[in-house]
Amino acid sequence: MADELIVIGAGMQGMTVALALAERGVRTLVLEAAERPLLGASLRNEGKIHLGFVYALDRSGETARVMAEGALSFTPLMERWCGDLDWAGNRSDPFAYVVMDGGLSTPAELEAHYESVMAEVDRAAEAFGSRYLGDDELPAVRRGRGPAPGLRPGLSSGWFETPERSVDPRMLCAALARAVTDDPLIEVRTGHRVTGTTRKESGFELRLEGSSVPPAMEATQVINCSWESRHALDAEALGSSPRANYRVKHRILVRGSGGHTLVPVTMVQGAYGDLVPWPCGDVFVSWYPTARTYFGDAPATGMAPDPEVASRTLEAMKKLIPGLVGFKVADHGPCHIVAEAHTDIENPASGLHSRVPKETEGKLGWWSLSGGKLTTAPLASGAALHSSPAMKSGSERWTTRESSLSPFLSTGPLSGLKASKTS
Repeated sequence: MADELIVIGAGMQGMTVALALAERGVRTLVLEAAERPLLGASLRNEGKIHLGFVYALDRSGETARVMAEGALSFTPLMERWCGDLDWAGNRSDPFAYVVMDGGLSTPAELEAHYESVMAEVDRAAEAFGSRYLGDDELPAVRRGRGPAPGLRPGLSSGWFETPERSVDPRMLCAALARAVTDDPLIEVRTGHRVTGTTRKESGFELRLEGSSVPPAMEATQVINCSWESRHALDAEALGSSPRANYRVKHRILVRGSGGHTLVPVTMVQGAYGDLVPWPCGDVFVSWYPTARTYFGDAPATGMAPDPEVASRTLEAMKKLIPGLVGFKVADHGPCHIVAEAHTDIENPASGLHSRVPKETEGKLGWWSLSGGKLTTAPLASGAALHSSPAMKSGSERWTTRESSLSPFLSTGPLSGLKASKTS
């Protein structure tokens, strides 16, 4: 007997779309390749909820618009599905954006971009409200005075105070896991890797790999939220898929022996790094030239934590940020970053500088869904269920009805999110 609806992938995208469907009364089965949900890119990232500042090289402004909408809908959607969350206890301080000498943009160019980002934030607030990771208002960007915070002198030609923050992704993943576990309409089966699909008259046959799992399962409808395998599965189900780029980047957490005065820093514009101190004492460090270990047109194989990568990254960051001296690696591990690009970020024309999600693709019961970033995953799940012609009318089984969204979302892109199952 075929399952009515299967979601492939139990990362941030798959879990939020399952919760959005459950809110509409739709039962889902989520298949996950790993031993537990939310172990990959959803967990192994810096947790930045982008307002759009880092995408200065997308001259169209579209990425800034998308990130602003994703960021201001992130808190209300996560709390809608997961309940109250401790933002203050798990978020970073606001980021300093440090303009590195020899980078791809000048301070003047970045200042103009940051002003346009805040204009997009103001527009997004009209639909979603201005609440952002527990902040009710976002202060303006200000040009910093004096040396760049924490950096060794002689590296930067200017810096900016921004309202952008990160939130510890471990808290987000734990909250999503609890919400899904508590929802009777959602079942998650781990250790079920979907390796391929065949279209059948009644829906789809999904080919599986895993210990003690059947060789195949059938589903009437499929939402593909897998990460590194999404494009390959789409190519089988939909007949084609855009060419994807796969990078492997390592998340590295470090800890010091006592207190510190480190502040969140993003170095722009180019192949630089980030520093994110979280309230628990862990500090996320990333230096792109050492932490990015793979770049190709197919997913990497044999990925594993690499102590040498972690050590080299921390040592590189210590040379830039003296306050890291005395810190030691506490945890590290790799994950894929998937985007539609063909060159790396040191190229100003690289597609990595633009992150505008494609419209939800669908064809006769198969839908492909990815927000592309942590920031935009919840909004992509909610908006796909509301606005995608494929998801609204591609199957006669689902109809939309008026939603009971809170007032600040009632006229925005998420209005009508709820739906009911019809016979």
